Amino acid sequence: MRNDARDDFHDVPLLRATAADQDPLEPAGGARERTTVYSRNTPVIKVKGPSTGPLWVLVGALMLAVAGLGWWSFQQISLMEQQLVATQESFARISEDAAGRLQAISGKVVASESNINNGSEALKLQIKQIEEQLQEQSTRQQGMVAGQQGELDNRFEQMNAAMLLQVTAQKESQTRLEADIKSLGSELTTLKASVAQQAVDVAALKKQGNPGAAVERLEQDLMVLKSELENRPAPAQGTNTAEFDAFRGQVTRNINTLQSQIQNLQKQISARP
Repeated sequence: MRNDARDDFHDVPLLRATAADQDPLEPAGGARERTTVYSRNTPVIKVKGPSTGPLWVLVGALMLAVAGLGWWSFQQISLMEQQLVATQESFARISEDAAGRLQAISGKVVASESNINNGSEALKLQIKQIEEQLQEQSTRQQGMVAGQQGELDNRFEQMNAAMLLQVTAQKESQTRLEADIKSLGSELTTLKASVAQQAVDVAALKKQGNPGAAVERLEQDLMVLKSELENRPAPAQGTNTAEFDAFRGQVTRNINTLQSQIQNLQKQISARP
């Protein structure tokens, strides 16, 4: 297992070429002193170390890449900062617009509530006025109904009294009519008797030889009877006098017949030598 907390980062080897790396390798002096070799002298071949140019090129490229990456990161960070500032400004404008709209909406809501309250108060006032008008109209109608009822009662009483008066007057008129009919009946009986007597007298005169004075007297009696019949007052209006009119017409015709007979008798008497 790894234990990064206990790792020692102080003994990290350096990755760079030094001047000692370019020197040829020589045997250590201690080794020579410890080792004694008796041999012939051999030529020493110098071995050339590896070239560090590509390493430096790689390091330079890495540094350029790191520098480019840093510059690009800086540009991206600057761009992000600009975008963040623009976003913050946009949010600020949006917040201000939203605050203004909210304030306008709040004002409209307050105005609407005020209008609603005013409309509600006006509606309540109108309802109260309508209720008062209805109450007043109901009271007025009740008074009018009571007055009309009283007026109708008065009219009914007046009509009842008028009808009673008419009935009473009709009863009185009926009573008078019955009395008149009785009186007319007796008078008609008398007239019938008179006419019958006149007819008898005319017949007797026809049988007499010289009836001049009797004819004149009979003619005068007929004239008096006719004038009495014509001058008799008519019954009250509306009375059923058909029978009386018929009898009077008949009596008048009889009297006219008797007068014509008397005139004929007078002519006969005048024509005699």
